[in-house]
Amino acid sequence: MSSLGTPPVDLALEASDDDGSVPLVRTGIPGPRSAELWERDSRLHAHNSSPAAQHLRLVIDEARGAVVRDVDGNAFIDLSSGAVVANLGHCPPPVVAALQQEARRLLHFFDYATPARPAFFEALAATLPASLQTFQMYSTGSEAVEAAIRLAKSFTKRYEVISFHSAWHGRTLASMSMMGGFRLKHGYGPFAPGALHSVNAYCYRCPLGLEREGCEVACARFVDQVYEQSGEQELAAVIIEPIQGVGGVIPHPPEFLAHLRRFCDRTGALLVFDEILTGVGRTGPMWAFEHSGVVPDVLLAGKGLASGYPISVIAARREVMDTAPFGLPGAGASTFASGNLACAAAAATLEALADGRILDHGRRLGELMLSELRAMQHRHPVIGDVRGQGMLMALELVSDRRTKARISPETSRRLLLALARRGVLTSGVGPILRITPPLVLSKTLAVKALALLDDALGEVEAGEAGR
Repeated sequence: MSSLGTPPVDLALEASDDDGSVPLVRTGIPGPRSAELWERDSRLHAHNSSPAAQHLRLVIDEARGAVVRDVDGNAFIDLSSGAVVANLGHCPPPVVAALQQEARRLLHFFDYATPARPAFFEALAATLPASLQTFQMYSTGSEAVEAAIRLAKSFTKRYEVISFHSAWHGRTLASMSMMGGFRLKHGYGPFAPGALHSVNAYCYRCPLGLEREGCEVACARFVDQVYEQSGEQELAAVIIEPIQGVGGVIPHPPEFLAHLRRFCDRTGALLVFDEILTGVGRTGPMWAFEHSGVVPDVLLAGKGLASGYPISVIAARREVMDTAPFGLPGAGASTFASGNLACAAAAATLEALADGRILDHGRRLGELMLSELRAMQHRHPVIGDVRGQGMLMALELVSDRRTKARISPETSRRLLLALARRGVLTSGVGPILRITPPLVLSKTLAVKALALLDDALGEVEAGEAGR
């Protein structure tokens, strides 16, 4: 990897984290203290937490920057950003200071304005175009998706919504209705009426059986057929992630999004971009839609917006947001929807990003890491595809490159554990290995993490060959 400057000094890792002592794994996975606490926790916690947490059974004690430590003193390089929320790294000093200051003054008072809220809104508005300057806050991404559906129905007086294969929009009923083919939604039907689905731009596994060269993005035009054939042409919204995150880090080509913009203009539907995962610098620029130049009618943000503090936001133009019934007094009220601490954390996060240095660092380091991952693909037959933008990357892992057969769940679990034993934590378990480090990851730790990934892939491949 070529030379790259360190992150801005106020958010750089502590010197000890880059002095050769990280990663450091002193025990087995899990260590004895983690095993003890996990057992205590599991007696009372439902057994439905994330597969990665359940397989590793680590008990996390503290984190700073891109380094996470467990209760046994093991130090890991975090390539997950804690479910893609720690864009500024863990416990960024400006955000911690803002939370401490506000917590001494006011923890919470319903949805009343506090001094922190206009500061947050003004900082957010500065990052967005003129058509996205009216905001409504919520606490989770699923809430924001639900609210966006209500908003679209309110404004258009229609009820159908088109979403896309492999989409992930949350775990509430309406947001799950917008999901693609995730098994996690099985068993909860019937889903909300009016949910229609179209194909995505999954070029590695084209849903239309085409090749990227010469396909003329036919998948984009498939949405017209869904509109004509699958509903009553009562379309309120089209909702899409500009880059599908949980569904496999699948970038939609600019032409795909541009077609959706024209389609929504023609049908009168609202174009909703779910940037809960892709926003706040994750893909390079502040917002993923900037790659295409396509501006949505409604933008959803969350996750990294408050550096780990629960928050989500809808952004739209005033005439859309104020239309009844959505715009009526009380219609947007929610107990924790615009809490003082969330506003303070988000304002501090945006201030840290405002001068562009962290965004630039993340973009450049992401380019270098993606280049290294592509080089790694030549060494490892298990890597079928490498894709991503900025600090949102993924390896699609296969047992056979020719057939593109995905690796087994057992193989993916072995890789998760092989990485953890080497001191690297990733997002989850499955055939798509997402790599989503904090934007402030240092080059030193990035080099180490990729070398350890290279080694872990070799171990897994050797194990598969010996089976």
